[in-house]
Amino acid sequence: MRLRIIATVMSCFCATCSLATTMTTMPVLDESSTVANTNVISYPVSTSKYSSFQQFDKQFNLGYGMSQGTLKNGANEISGVTQSSINLEIERLFNNGVWFLVDGNIVISTLNNQVNGVGSGNSMFNQQPNLGGLNAKVGYAFAMVPDTLLLTPYALIGRNTNLSASTVQNNNDANITNDFYYTGGLGGRLEYRINNMFDVYADELVAYNWDQSGPVGGIQPQNNMIFTSTLGAKFNLYKQLQLGVNGFYSIYQPMASLPTDSTGTSIYAPCNCGYYGGMVTIGLTY
Repeated sequence: MRLRIIATVMSCFCATCSLATTMTTMPVLDESSTVANTNVISYPVSTSKYSSFQQFDKQFNLGYGMSQGTLKNGANEISGVTQSSINLEIERLFNNGVWFLVDGNIVISTLNNQVNGVGSGNSMFNQQPNLGGLNAKVGYAFAMVPDTLLLTPYALIGRNTNLSASTVQNNNDANITNDFYYTGGLGGRLEYRINNMFDVYADELVAYNWDQSGPVGGIQPQNNMIFTSTLGAKFNLYKQLQLGVNGFYSIYQPMASLPTDSTGTSIYAPCNCGYYGGMVTIGLTY
């Protein structure tokens, strides 16, 4: 009887040892790894050399801008114009290096201190023709320094208002929907990516405006050239939220003889005295 009990105990002990040996040789699953693996969603990782810049250049935003410029007439008298505007913009840098930016803007207030001549006083229109427009830039980006420096030459095409008081008057205040410019230009943008949060850029543009208003009375179409320099920055602050700021300086160069007033003096018009302003934006990357 005693021998049978000892045999039974020994059998149980051997079985327990065998089970322990089996458990120690089984692969051990780390609990944290198991939990993590059930919660991780895999996203495709971009292998494009532009992926670092796409963190900033795939975005859309809403902006508020202010600008101030100088008008001058044939007697070298000057006046100032101040405007505020709303801007909508969408930008995308593709994996193959193609880049585009489309923006639409509309002026929501305009003030001037011109005391005489066409466009003075409380007229609905003054002598600054730009009250809004839609423009698109399309170019190709070159990664000069990987993940750091990007150079993008581009072409611009657009349609912008030519709603100066003299333009409206010269068309007998009729059908002002035809008072606009077709705009074309060439430019370049140099972008410096500081890190995942900060990016700065410089933009140079030369544009030509073709007047489509069809002025009457022997007045020449009021074509002009614009030279614009822009400095800006983008800030990726939280997840997809992006803030932006930029400032610009423009010079207008008339390409036609300006209309004259009753005294034979050419009217006020944007000049090479300079036009400057800035904008703040808030948007989302995508």
